[in-house]
Amino acid sequence: MPLTNLPAIQREMIRYGLSIYLALGLVGNVLNCIMFTRNSYRRTPSSLYLLSLSIFSMMFLMWLLIPSIYALYYSELQTQSVIYCKIRLYIGHILNLYLRYSVVFACTDRYFITRTNIHLRSLSSIKTAKKLLFFMFIIFPLMAIHMPILMDIRNGSCGMIGIYKLVYAIYQLIISGLLPPIFMSIFSILTINSLHQRHHTGQIRMKQSDRALTRMVVVEVIVNIITAIPYSINLLYGALTYFIIDKSTQRLEIESFITYISRFRIYFVGVTPFYVFIFTSKPFRNEFISLFINFFYKYILRQRRIVPIHDQHTTIQTNNIRMT
Repeated sequence: MPLTNLPAIQREMIRYGLSIYLALGLVGNVLNCIMFTRNSYRRTPSSLYLLSLSIFSMMFLMWLLIPSIYALYYSELQTQSVIYCKIRLYIGHILNLYLRYSVVFACTDRYFITRTNIHLRSLSSIKTAKKLLFFMFIIFPLMAIHMPILMDIRNGSCGMIGIYKLVYAIYQLIISGLLPPIFMSIFSILTINSLHQRHHTGQIRMKQSDRALTRMVVVEVIVNIITAIPYSINLLYGALTYFIIDKSTQRLEIESFITYISRFRIYFVGVTPFYVFIFTSKPFRNEFISLFINFFYKYILRQRRIVPIHDQHTTIQTNNIRMT
């Protein structure tokens, strides 16, 4: 029997919190995909990175949240099948890396586009963006191939066992917890400094759309940093205390709850992109409102106003019958 209310709180967070995450995330990322495939955005490399971010976010949320919600009502599949245990965490980890490094690449593109050097500016191109995304798509599954090899089910739990738990924690801390935020921060600071330099030297200012994209990317960086570092630190703590065998039941419940909270924050990064963009970018918000109004008038209001000719004749005949 649990000594605290934390397991019950965790179940309610899964039931309601993850369901809300899934709904908001899918709706928001679908809208992002619609926005970033429009003519005004799809010609810029940063938009391609943010489109990739939205697609990977949908895959990330569906791959991890749906099984978690399912396990709340039925048996947990990943504790019953070793193959599913390995595949689920492996693919979830890869999708998380795709999310992080899509933002990293967007930061580098924002830096290149603000430079006056022609060679650096030439790196901001659709061709370069496609190459980087293809490289990311290939290298990360290979880099994380150790996960399905070394993971296993032990004591009814799917995860890392023994010394590999510490090795994985260090790997996760470096690859996902430290490197992406460091790269994001460096290129964001360089971009801001470059913009200030251009402003003070009287050079031609960036287009409004480019400034808006830069703002969107910088805010997305903040969200990534907030979500990545606490999870990695907690993972490292769990690895360092793995061999402590005299933990009390209360301590185990507290540690389990903190671990879940850190993982809950990781899911947040897949939910927020659309809502971050629409609150931080006026051009993005105006274009979305315009798109929504056009859709409403074209597909909803217009259909209500137009009455088919057959229905019109039927209505006239019915009225004539009533008059006679």
